[in-house]
Amino acid sequence: MNPGIADSTKRQVRNLLAFIACVLFLYVLKECASFVLPFVIAFFIFVLVNPVLSRMDRMRIPRIISTALVMLLVLVIFILFVYVFFLMVNMLIQPDGVPAYAPRVQSFDRYISEMIAPYLEEDPEAFSLLSFLDIDWYGVLMSSLTSVSGKFIDILSDALLVYVYLLFIILERQTIFPKLLEALPRGKAQRAGQMVARMNRQMSKYLMIKVVISIITGFLYYLVSVVSGLDFALVWGVLAAILNFIPTIGSIVTTFCAIIMAIIQFSPEWGTVLYITILFIMIEMILGNIIDPRLQGVQLNISPLVILVALAVWGYIWGLAGMFLAVPLTSIMQIIAANIPSMKPIAIMLSEGRDYRRRFEKSRKKRRNIHIDEIDDIEMPEPHPENNE
Repeated sequence: MNPGIADSTKRQVRNLLAFIACVLFLYVLKECASFVLPFVIAFFIFVLVNPVLSRMDRMRIPRIISTALVMLLVLVIFILFVYVFFLMVNMLIQPDGVPAYAPRVQSFDRYISEMIAPYLEEDPEAFSLLSFLDIDWYGVLMSSLTSVSGKFIDILSDALLVYVYLLFIILERQTIFPKLLEALPRGKAQRAGQMVARMNRQMSKYLMIKVVISIITGFLYYLVSVVSGLDFALVWGVLAAILNFIPTIGSIVTTFCAIIMAIIQFSPEWGTVLYITILFIMIEMILGNIIDPRLQGVQLNISPLVILVALAVWGYIWGLAGMFLAVPLTSIMQIIAANIPSMKPIAIMLSEGRDYRRRFEKSRKKRRNIHIDEIDDIEMPEPHPENNE
């Protein structure tokens, strides 16, 4: 057999096996989500608090004290988050919450249906947009809120498992890197150490900036809701802060829901609705498209299309939690692929591609200039005297 054909066949078989291994790995992650997902969440919480632990180490604070302080800080934040979240859910299921808005939704449905019915050649008196869509929005929303409040024990048990994982990861943080260096060959150990350091640095910066931006976004949503008189200000603040961790889709969902709420509450006062809509869109545009990218810099060099695909894939594997973790997990995959020679094409395809585009444009411009120079060097024949006449 031709050596070139044999090498090509081996490469194709290797690529096929790698693809099958990736699919099986994702399948295992989905099937084992009950104990894998808490560990992954604990790992990212550790990445978030690791700079604090490192600062305490530099201050020569004993490890027992630093570990206890960080675990106490995580516990306080978790209790505060759970309190605010269930306060928000309880606010919505009260009689003056979602049930009080059922008549307003029906009134708004009648208003919109009378406007749309002539275009659909329907009877304005009998046509209803909600019945046409066949969605029991009230039943779905109330059952969802009730099920969330009824799953407190399950949420508490999962949080306790994450907390235990986090504790053991913190206790092991001083020995993980030395064990890695000892287990791998010298050259590979150095590269692995650089890769782990880069992942830690990149994820720490990403998560810290994301937490700060999310808190600011939630506060601004709450402030706009209070100033404009939009009901459930706490709900919009908490929802904006939580969903801001889901790129693109999270901000769209939050803004869309808040605008729908403003329409139902204030219509037909469209000036107030327009005022609230502009403020919410400005918050997302400034924080999400200007401040956040400037603070992140080039730390996360991931294509927007890849982010959307990652949201779909990790959302399918781990649900809503997978969508929250999609960007950090994809970034880790990119770093690992960039440090393995055979996987560098994957890292290139996952990247945003600005550097490669500049390189391509520069190369194409150079080729164009060479082509023009070659044309200029061609000696053109003198025109025939008869052609000049």
